[in-house]
Amino acid sequence: MNFYPLISEFFQRHLNATSMMVDDIAEALGDAALVSSKAILNERKLLSVGLGADCASATAFAGLLHRGILRERPGLPVVELSEHHIESVEAGVSWVSQQIQALGQPGDVAIVFGANLSEQDSQRIGHAAGQRQVKVIWLGRRGPGISIDAAEEQLETRVTLNATLAVCLARLIDISTFGPMED
Repeated sequence: MNFYPLISEFFQRHLNATSMMVDDIAEALGDAALVSSKAILNERKLLSVGLGADCASATAFAGLLHRGILRERPGLPVVELSEHHIESVEAGVSWVSQQIQALGQPGDVAIVFGANLSEQDSQRIGHAAGQRQVKVIWLGRRGPGISIDAAEEQLETRVTLNATLAVCLARLIDISTFGPMED
């Protein structure tokens, strides 16, 4: 079987969607990096949240900040809250909300990879974060505060975009926290 047409279509669709969104996401992504860096510099932590298909993005984001993406540097305070084997998104949202209430402190920032979350799910997570005065940054889903929404795109495209956003945001946080790379 010749997979080339399927592969080509897959990448073309995702590259087109990402390219069309750059103007809309650049400011929000920059703001997300600054808010996250400020939290880190104020000795707060980031919570990397992902359920189901978004677990990979949350895991990658946390791993990149722990290890560094651009250079050798100290690991950053990131708590990964991802659940790979959830019975349902509803059960996962309940678990994440409980974790945010248990671990969240005023000034912390939750980065929620929410491509597969409903509006009700995001409201529940947002409510839990609000109770603990945790700021929330939404990727792949609209929510209160900073958000990058791709709701008009297919779920597969939103999940793919979130993976790219995880790497880009980790890179921007690194630069914002430790300064630009020297050539």
